[in-house]
Amino acid sequence: MGIIISSAVTRSGGVSSVGQAASAAQDALAGAGCLPEQVDALINVGVYRDANLVEPAIAALIQQAAGIGLDYRRGDVPCLSFDLMNGACGVVNAVGVAASLLADLPAGHVVVVSGDAHPSGRADAEFAFEPVGAAFVLENSADAAGFGGVHVSAGEVLPDPQGYVRLSEMGAQGRSALTVELHSGTAELVEHAAIAAREALAADDIDPAGVVLLCGKPTADFAGELAAQLGVGAVVTDDFDSDAHTSALTAAFVAARDAGLTERPLLFVAADGGPTAAAVTYRGIGVR
Repeated sequence: MGIIISSAVTRSGGVSSVGQAASAAQDALAGAGCLPEQVDALINVGVYRDANLVEPAIAALIQQAAGIGLDYRRGDVPCLSFDLMNGACGVVNAVGVAASLLADLPAGHVVVVSGDAHPSGRADAEFAFEPVGAAFVLENSADAAGFGGVHVSAGEVLPDPQGYVRLSEMGAQGRSALTVELHSGTAELVEHAAIAAREALAADDIDPAGVVLLCGKPTADFAGELAAQLGVGAVVTDDFDSDAHTSALTAAFVAARDAGLTERPLLFVAADGGPTAAAVTYRGIGVR
């Protein structure tokens, strides 16, 4: 039995990280044929949130906006929701957590949501990332290998903050202010991404030549250079103009699915500041 993606959706054009993630979650559940009361857990990996909210967990707000697990009735599945923040790598980490949850839930469903937006809620605000919301539904399947194990690689030095609010300068505008500084270059991102990717492929005995690489665009050259180093059969990124950050891998999966490429083994690879990288293989139904 393996863990598969039964539905995946992206949403863009809005200014709310919560709103877009919730909309994507609702549509992903509909696509999976899963009722809101059948969701066992919702994991939010988004980082940049509306009004710089810290509490409550953004996952709880997305759960509420999506109408998941709000009514407590006899026989309903209680839904656990929580944030898991590790930048662009968060979605791969969430797959690992979901695998642990679903190991004890043969008929269970886990929704992984993401979404980054400028805290001001203004469409014209300068923002380093594409404001995208995304969601996919994970469940067990007896007909697929599904996801392999999660593999990570990171630098040895504690990274500098990437996104933050300057407390000494924010005045009364802290809830709508944000500074994002991207320090990692293509070479170091690719170095760690390649390490994690090769470990994932070797662990699952998958030939890179037959793999479709799914990755984000933390730099303009990242996808091409990583694909060249790995010698993969094809590479797919998302269709957005700039870096979709925590939604990039889900968006890349949607693009690969729409192009008819998910019938081949997939390799999800994320890389972010630090540098840090994470990778996991995926073989859906009918894929060996």
